[in-house]
Amino acid sequence: MAAMCSVAALGGARLAPSSSSRSPSCQRAARTGRVHVRVAAAGGRDATGLSSLRFAKPSQGDMDALMQEWRSRECNHDYAGESFNAPALPTEVQGGGFMVTTNRKKIGEGKKAFDTAVKAVKSWQHLQLGWNCTTQPTMQNGSVICSATQTVVPWSVLPAQVVYCNESAAEFGPGNKGRRFSVGLCSLSGHQLAGEERFQVELHADGSVWYDIFLFSRPDTLLAWASLPVVKLQQIRYVNDGIAAVAKAVAASS
Repeated sequence: MAAMCSVAALGGARLAPSSSSRSPSCQRAARTGRVHVRVAAAGGRDATGLSSLRFAKPSQGDMDALMQEWRSRECNHDYAGESFNAPALPTEVQGGGFMVTTNRKKIGEGKKAFDTAVKAVKSWQHLQLGWNCTTQPTMQNGSVICSATQTVVPWSVLPAQVVYCNESAAEFGPGNKGRRFSVGLCSLSGHQLAGEERFQVELHADGSVWYDIFLFSRPDTLLAWASLPVVKLQQIRYVNDGIAAVAKAVAASS
């Protein structure tokens, strides 16, 4: 998960070119049947955000080790799983200082294009962007990842967790029935930002295939607040490059 901060205020403009104990937020999400998140005592939070910085790109081995270390960390906000029903959001999120970034693009036609896009997301291709990369565990509820993101000179290593991963029949409007695959990533304690990202692939009744990104976030460290203008620009790049990566995978299969 890249450093997540929106360039649009909540409800604002769309981007052109989010058997052990659980936190209250994860308990609430679990009751919806969307998420099964293992969390333990709060830990790993750094109010400054400096502990996540690296002066060189971390190795795959380093990222894998961090991924294992972070498995006991908990969500760093109270709204895990709430991106599932986006754009509808709880009033607490709407009034809680979160900002929203959302974008969608048609990326192909037909079941083959849909299956290819889903495969790309399940294999984490949508987050392997050169300047942003992640570990690639099996994508399932509860999987923890380490994301490495380059911002100007230093890199940041950031923890996130899959809070839902779902494919099902869907209705996108009157007479528009199809299929939807969606996965949600929630930031964990130690992340620069607090929020959630949703990545969604849609197959509509007319055969069109769409890729939709929705996230809500707010700074969770002093560093994130101080670098907010840079993070906003990085977020635009993150959304655009992620859509391009999935579109490229679909185009290569046709």
